[in-house]
Amino acid sequence: MHFQPKKVPLGRAATAAFYCLSASLGFLAQSASAYVHDDDPNALLGSTRGGSAQWDYCYGKPDDAPLPVDPRTLVQPGISDGKAVHFNAYWKECHVDPELVKEAGHPETCGELREVFYRGETLMDTGSEGVAALFAGTRYNALSAAAGISTFPAAQYNKLWTIWGGYSQRPEDFDRLVSNRYGSGIHDEPNPYPLPGEDPNLTNGGSGQLPEMFTQVRKADGSWSGRIGVTCHGCHSGEVGNKQQGEDLGFIFGGSSATDLNLFLRDMLPLGYLASGVTPLNLTQTRGTNNASAVNIAFLFPQKGLPSIGGFLKILGSGSTGSMDSPPFWNMGHRPLKFVDGLFPMDAPRVDAVFYTPFFGLFGGTSGGLGKEGMAWMRQHGPEMNTWVETLKAPRYPYPVNTALAEAGSVLFHELDLWAPERNNKVARAEGNGSCASCHGAYAPRYVNDPEFLATPELEGMAGYIVPTRIIGTDKRRVATNTEGMQVTGSKNFFGYPETMGTENDCGPQGQKRLRGDREMGYLAQPLYGVWASAPYFHNGSVPNVWEVLKPADRKPIWRRVSAPRLEGAEGEVVMGYDTDLERAFDQDKMGWKYDEIPCVNLPPMVKPGFNCSTKNINVTPWPQRLLEGLYGSLTGAWNVDFPYIRTTENMENRKIYNTHMYSQGNEGHEFTSVLTDAERTAIIEYLKTL
Repeated sequence: MHFQPKKVPLGRAATAAFYCLSASLGFLAQSASAYVHDDDPNALLGSTRGGSAQWDYCYGKPDDAPLPVDPRTLVQPGISDGKAVHFNAYWKECHVDPELVKEAGHPETCGELREVFYRGETLMDTGSEGVAALFAGTRYNALSAAAGISTFPAAQYNKLWTIWGGYSQRPEDFDRLVSNRYGSGIHDEPNPYPLPGEDPNLTNGGSGQLPEMFTQVRKADGSWSGRIGVTCHGCHSGEVGNKQQGEDLGFIFGGSSATDLNLFLRDMLPLGYLASGVTPLNLTQTRGTNNASAVNIAFLFPQKGLPSIGGFLKILGSGSTGSMDSPPFWNMGHRPLKFVDGLFPMDAPRVDAVFYTPFFGLFGGTSGGLGKEGMAWMRQHGPEMNTWVETLKAPRYPYPVNTALAEAGSVLFHELDLWAPERNNKVARAEGNGSCASCHGAYAPRYVNDPEFLATPELEGMAGYIVPTRIIGTDKRRVATNTEGMQVTGSKNFFGYPETMGTENDCGPQGQKRLRGDREMGYLAQPLYGVWASAPYFHNGSVPNVWEVLKPADRKPIWRRVSAPRLEGAEGEVVMGYDTDLERAFDQDKMGWKYDEIPCVNLPPMVKPGFNCSTKNINVTPWPQRLLEGLYGSLTGAWNVDFPYIRTTENMENRKIYNTHMYSQGNEGHEFTSVLTDAERTAIIEYLKTL
């Protein structure tokens, strides 16, 4: 077998990818192309579970095997003309000229792909020797990383319990309490840090186990530093079930996050963590969401030269982006564009790991040589990180599936026209055949191999339809910040690939008028691999289960996910995270997390109310809220100007409440599925469990 390179050990993320691939996709290794379902071309069920088609192809093949075409590159204008599945967002090749962009070109053989993958895994796997951390890269104490300003010593971390209240000494279950309080799961592989009094280099990194949102960074010589950094797994990875409930469950890289990074920064501030000072500028008011799209602020700084006054005003006036629920990593291999709004090409890897850029690299040419050093780091490592991410697989649904019902749901998913005359749909018609598949892609072999659905079976699971806001109708705040001025300014930024500006493969922000043409602004429909494990739903995480996605009338305006039970024997003011145990907290029928509806009249004091309960059933928004939302939507960073300090345990608990009345957290939209019957919804959900 040639799956594993000779000189690089198979790490834990690679092991997970290997397991999913070998267990779920073994039959594909013998197929002609590794991503075409041709063992039973007429089957109504079957899924590759996302990941990378090229990576799947290389399973069991020698290192010198040439790579097949990346299916994403086939998503070009005209390919969906007259087809059931519609594309209006297309692949851009950012590495036509590797010398121009100063990044390595794409791998050409399976061996080259594996080498890039393992370098990416080393950067992203929290227990590895070459791990990277936010705003630090792999050299946390370099000048370009502001000498480690984004990291903190283990001594600070070990004192967190002194902030919690109710403890006279460091609790024995400190690691699990940290995991629950901040909502980041713990992997079953080592992610060590030194306990008080330990030398990490005499204890193999230390006896403690960090949640995956943290990692202990290394020194230049590979030795342990005793300093801890934050990782992207805080927003992009999380726990779903446990190993007893499914072999590929537990902590899942690229899965659904439930962290409260705001709470962590609040706790670290009195301990001297300088990065806590940025809390008012970003993040969110609800546990499990993030404001990663605030990267727009970085667009202010051009790759060369200094920011202009005009650019500053355009960024400032684009508004606050608000709540985000990061899409799963395992779908990146089946999308031509990235992010919930399709803002960048999938082949633009710099922006994926923007927060890993050594600090001064964020300021482009403004910070001179230090900025160039930071940008050079990202040019080298961004493609590696992307390659690792794109190979990740969705977890398998762990419970029995009603095959007959799922097959009926497959037909409905791919064929049912939601705008058929007898449905009397009130929403403007979407492109394609009007089915779920027209936006989200075709998955079942019967339809993947049908030329009326896809131009080629290689497009299995591909989703590349930016649905106009007038059709999708979901909360507009994120897409509204994609102003023409913001995007034009961003096209001159390092992350916008200014080297490609004006070329056929311009990799700048794709919503610019000169690039999108007559395509309307909207949200990019997501591939649905592992959709069962990615609740809550919509780009802002405002809907807790798929049933309510499909039946808008059942959505609740204010709700709270179930919390994990308090740890046995825990003392002090314990804050538990969301419960991720499937037996206790997962609703198999509605496919999503269980929750409690919070009556508006009984709503406890919120961290930030943002609305008046007395107007709950009135269509007129009170003028104070309208005034605030006008400010938030018109001024970047204004969303948190009235964001109070998290003072009490009650405040912390209330951050678990999802209030859809608040700015950017609306649960409206996707109204075209109102025309489904409950029986049809049940069948479609049963089918989605198989993806």
